Amino acid sequence: MYLSKRKISSDFVKRAAIVSTVFLIGTFFFIFAAFWSIQIVHNEKYTQLAIKNITRVIDLPAPRGMIVDRLGRVLAENKINFTLYLVRENVEKLEKTIEKASYFSGKSVADIDQIIDKYKKYSGFYRIPIKSNLPWETVIFIQSRQDEFPEFEIGMEPSRTYPQAHLAAHLLGHISEITETELNADKSGIYGFGDLVGRSGIENQYETFLQGVKGRQTVIKNNVERIQRVSSEVKPEIGETVVLTLDLRLQEFIENLLANENGAVGVLDLKTGGVLALVSKPDFNPEIFSREMGREEWQAISNDPQKPLQNKFLQGIYSPGSVFKIIMTLAGLQEKIISPNSAVFCSGSQVFYDRVFHCWNPGGHGVVNLFAALQNSCNIYFYNLGMKMDIDTIASYARLMGLGKESGIDLPNEKAGLVPGSAWKMSTFNQRWFPGETISVSIGHGSLNVTPAQMLKLIATVALRGRMPELHLLQRIEKQGKVVKEFAAGFSRVPIDEKNFELLIEGLFRVVNSEGTGRAAKIDGLDICGKTGTAQIIAKENPRYKKLTQEKRFMPHSWFVSFAPRVNPRLAMVVLVENGGDAGAIAAPLAAQIYKKYFENEGLL
Repeated sequence: MYLSKRKISSDFVKRAAIVSTVFLIGTFFFIFAAFWSIQIVHNEKYTQLAIKNITRVIDLPAPRGMIVDRLGRVLAENKINFTLYLVRENVEKLEKTIEKASYFSGKSVADIDQIIDKYKKYSGFYRIPIKSNLPWETVIFIQSRQDEFPEFEIGMEPSRTYPQAHLAAHLLGHISEITETELNADKSGIYGFGDLVGRSGIENQYETFLQGVKGRQTVIKNNVERIQRVSSEVKPEIGETVVLTLDLRLQEFIENLLANENGAVGVLDLKTGGVLALVSKPDFNPEIFSREMGREEWQAISNDPQKPLQNKFLQGIYSPGSVFKIIMTLAGLQEKIISPNSAVFCSGSQVFYDRVFHCWNPGGHGVVNLFAALQNSCNIYFYNLGMKMDIDTIASYARLMGLGKESGIDLPNEKAGLVPGSAWKMSTFNQRWFPGETISVSIGHGSLNVTPAQMLKLIATVALRGRMPELHLLQRIEKQGKVVKEFAAGFSRVPIDEKNFELLIEGLFRVVNSEGTGRAAKIDGLDICGKTGTAQIIAKENPRYKKLTQEKRFMPHSWFVSFAPRVNPRLAMVVLVENGGDAGAIAAPLAAQIYKKYFENEGLL
């Protein structure tokens, strides 16, 4: 019995030893197989995963390219900006982190919550920008206590700055953060959340050149997420330099002239079609968009009835008033309805289609031919011409001279204005055009409206006797000092006889130099040719007028379009002063000061 028990015990031990041995061999084999899989078969895969655990790839924003005037004077450049970032993967207690972020940034807890929520669909290691333009004192405080605040990082990156402040604001435009909708529509993958893009002006028009190329930095972190070293880096490339045709000295001079006025001024180099000055008043400082703007600040500027964000040169819609007599003159001459000697008697008023129409001069101008009618801006003469012409004929010449469509200048969001005709009225109001309506259009009123950009193109085409210039602000684009793109001046021919332009110019010369309505623009030796225009105000209830004095609120807008000199002209100009009243008393003398300044600067006067 005893021996039997010993035998059973011995057999049990042997079996247990065998099982244990097999188990150990199996375990060893399993471990060996696992190591073989990890170290040999899937070595590259697991190496990459390990690297990912200790490395982070950080996008390095590219500085935007500079914008300079034709002589290289800086209009837009970059400065160093410190941004506070939140790294969610390092957050232990979100509530406390939000409180810290609120303290460091000066923003409310609700605002921080909203920022974090905006980035919730991005991975945990995606850095969330909390506050840009961080004060230097805050930067030092956080950086010197990095162990205490591992969930925060300070980023040093470029920020847009405009050293000339308000100067040329509408021309330059502004930048702001890309929206989620725009990001989703970006098929190129160039942009990322939080990136800044051009919103208006040159910043928007030449975004692809200005944006630069992002860099990339791969960093190694330790177990507490502190950066130990940079393993690799591709430096960002600054955007290209955009050189404009703008003359900063002239721009500044004009903006100072219009400091207390609302309106627009454009000055054109007739040799190239390059814009030397583009002014819109009131204006704004584009740098306010380069930093974080509070809701109240945004509402204040966007809801301002004076519309400081509107580029009136491109987007302001106005009745052209008597400037439209330029179109009527060309159409009448080309259609052979009038000649220079065609005369009309102006008594101060006349009945057309059972309605009395008045001249601006109640006493009348007496007998006037074409030249006298232009010189004195006689309404009665052009009423009679309008009665002899079909509205669609007038409209065709207006469009031929660039009205009713964008000028084509290299700036975004331009408006087309309106040249009315019979088809337009039928499609818009389902009514036929009445001849009596043509009478109002013949002196630039009625449904007709234009932009200052169109008026500049119109007078430039007259100055060049039918050669229509391509308006542009770009002179060239440079990269590392080399020209990569240059604007080639373009001109097209308007199918109107050159002799008819010469006849018109004779009248425009008399406007300024023979005691005409634009005599206040006269400068001896310059032979300025121009046309005044007074545009009636229809929407007097517009809220922007509430800021004007009672006396000025109902005053008409003042136009003066001109060029100089008469022979081999160098410069064309449009001046529009909102609620200026008599164009000859305000717009014309402003133009004279601008001409004087330009020709003195060029050593030609």
